[in-house]
Amino acid sequence: MQTYWMALDIGTTSAKICGVRDDGWLLGSLQQAYPVYERPAGGREQRPEEIVRAVAGLIKQAIDRWGQPAAIGLSAAMHGLLAVDRIGNPLSPLLIWSDHRSLEVYQAYRAACADSVYRHSGIVFHPMLPLCKILYWKRLRPQWLAQVHQWVSMKEYVLYHLTGTWATDYAMAGATGMFHLQRFDWHVAMLESLDIDLSALPPVVAPTTVFAVQGEQSLARDTGLPAGIPVLVGATDGCLAAVGSGLVGTADLSITVATSAAVRRWAAHPVLDDRQRTFCYALSPQDFVIGTAHNNAGGILPWLRRLFGDQDPDIHTLNRWIDEVLNVAAGAEGLMCLPYVQGERSPVWDPLASAAWVGIRDIHQSGHFQRAMLEGIGFTLSQSIALMEELLGPARRYLLSGGITHAQAWMQLLADILNRPLQVVGDIDASCAGAIQLIARMHGHEHMQIRSSSQQAEPDIVFPRSEPAALYADLQKKFNRLYPLLKQWQESE
Repeated sequence: MQTYWMALDIGTTSAKICGVRDDGWLLGSLQQAYPVYERPAGGREQRPEEIVRAVAGLIKQAIDRWGQPAAIGLSAAMHGLLAVDRIGNPLSPLLIWSDHRSLEVYQAYRAACADSVYRHSGIVFHPMLPLCKILYWKRLRPQWLAQVHQWVSMKEYVLYHLTGTWATDYAMAGATGMFHLQRFDWHVAMLESLDIDLSALPPVVAPTTVFAVQGEQSLARDTGLPAGIPVLVGATDGCLAAVGSGLVGTADLSITVATSAAVRRWAAHPVLDDRQRTFCYALSPQDFVIGTAHNNAGGILPWLRRLFGDQDPDIHTLNRWIDEVLNVAAGAEGLMCLPYVQGERSPVWDPLASAAWVGIRDIHQSGHFQRAMLEGIGFTLSQSIALMEELLGPARRYLLSGGITHAQAWMQLLADILNRPLQVVGDIDASCAGAIQLIARMHGHEHMQIRSSSQQAEPDIVFPRSEPAALYADLQKKFNRLYPLLKQWQESE
């Protein structure tokens, strides 16, 4: 069997594994989905045992196909929180980023915590933060807290069940709201002021820190991984996507559109926004990922389709649906959509934000409403790109990744709205690519390029078209005024 490295990404709705040889050739990718469970009062959670079962199955498939890996690198979604006991058993479900049961806690602590959280951790205070989720559990089940040995994300949970070690990285710690960007460790003063036990948080280490697989750990036993294989702690999926997209050390900008969406840039030092609209995560003392995050992207399309009577989730049917929706004229004949179905993070950071269609007339059919929502997603991303370039200057290139790269018509719509050429990054999942890049650097391959047999000689670039781009430039100005008007209406008595 060949020597290869394994990247494991634990996403919100699925886990992915990519195998890459040490000469940069992609062996292949594997993926396994798992459910998200909706609960009352904005609850969204997952069962850690289902995720671990999916991860174990993927590792076994990878070993069957490619043999034992020479190293494993980890990546995971941010803002999840799981309580575990002293032997690593879950005491709670995994509350994922979109779980908003901590909304009342967020409202109660916002005045006292918001500025400090942003200045020290680089993340906007929001109900999604594990900080708010811990405060929620403290309020809901105070007697139960004595049983909690560690508060962790799924990445730490998987790392422990591979290596027997609890540890988190700079970026995942930053995503909790309890990190100190200047000290690269937990914000002790904040934890003390909120009566959160520091010993219940895992040690913070660099993403390149390595621990070895321990044969007695459950994931090693269940998958056949031998003891001693190095496991790279890795980082958040967003930061590793920035690495995998080639952002580090450049003036490029990455746009990821998947279940949610994000816009990211690299900086050599922390960059914060005076109006607290962006995030800043640390990969190392010299590498920071600055960006915006959006709740409403591909994840709201199944809801949109069901709303108008389409029940088939098949990916090919999704592409056909997008093609049909985009047969409606650009601008949806005067209909505009604010797409905040799941509240919104950047640029408004309002968990109570809601969606709206405005300009409805009797000429509008279902396709107009659906096209308007796709356009609204694009307008929101356009706002973020303008904000990022306001903070960091014009970007050199615009790199597009995520599930959107499987839908040509949707990519063209986005290019038209942004009025920028989009270079498609689609051969390997960007987060997995970032984990592989970290492993490669550990082995002295500083500039390894990941290649695949399906890779094109020239990158696929989607260019904007002048006529719709001009129309969307005018509509963008109207869209930018829409949320403040709706917010004013919502808050009026």
